[in-house]
Amino acid sequence: MATFTLLVTSSPNSTDLHLAATEFANAAVKDGHIIRRVFFYGDGVYAGLASQQPPQGQESALHLWRQLKEDLDTPLQACIANSLRRGVTDCREAKRYNLGEATLADCFELCGLGEMAEALNDSDRVIQF
Repeated sequence: MATFTLLVTSSPNSTDLHLAATEFANAAVKDGHIIRRVFFYGDGVYAGLASQQPPQGQESALHLWRQLKEDLDTPLQACIANSLRRGVTDCREAKRYNLGEATLADCFELCGLGEMAEALNDSDRVIQF
């Protein structure tokens, strides 16, 4: 049994890597492994944008991640600095910067790079998508 952290850096709008990441996570858990957390960095934070609309006929990355969170109870952590630069905010940060409504989906949380450093320490492997 191994513990994994997934590092998602790709935009949900430009590749199918979000689908691949969620399929990997489900398969790993089915094989007895643990997904410790999913950390979203760079354009990967767009996966947590509550208002995203995928092209017709495609499933949204948000839906895939929300389902993973419900099924596995795995933390979905978006880098706070990368999120703020891209307009992805939770209620606290939206209020702090007077940005109006939060744009981060409720199944995600904003976290600092310390969470990623902790992931490097408490996971056997980090897999990047």
